[in-house]
Order: sequence, then structure tokens, then C-alpha cells
Amino acid sequence: MPQAELEKLLDELQQELAAGSSLDDDARAQLADLHASIGQLLAAGAKETPANLAETVSENIDRFETSHPALTMVLGRIADILNKLGI
Repeated sequence: MPQAELEKLLDELQQELAAGSSLDDDARAQLADLHASIGQLLAAGAKETPANLAETVSENIDRFETSHPALTMVLGRIADILNKLGI
């Protein structure tokens, strides 16, 4: 089920945020907002999608592609799940 995997990826994102000491405050805030948006999506049962969620994930993938490859991998998997959910 995509939602169960999305929950797992949300946990992984939280771990990357906790471990990402090299993230600047802006990046950390942006990722925290993304984390909250995905949490909202899960709470709503994927019925209500936070505005621009897929676009935000994509922008973060581009932003962290070279500097934080593990974070980029988690974000890429989140993007895949959102795509499977039709978001």
C-alpha cells in the first residue's frame, strides 16, 4: 500500500532532518514544512492534497541532489509514492 510506504518514508525524512547538521536554517525549515504537508496528506487519507506538494518535493530533490544524496534518495522515493497516489 502506497500510504504505508509513505509513512515509512516520512520517518526516514525525519531521520535525515535530525542527522542533517549541515543543512542551513532555510533548508531545514523547508523540509520541516514538507514533512508537515506529507503528514497532513496521511491524516486526510490522501483525499486532500496540500497545495503544490509534488512540486515542492521536486524542488527539494533538485536543491539537495549534490549536497545531500541520502536525503535526495528519500525525497525521490516520496515523489514516486505521490505519483502512484496520483498526486
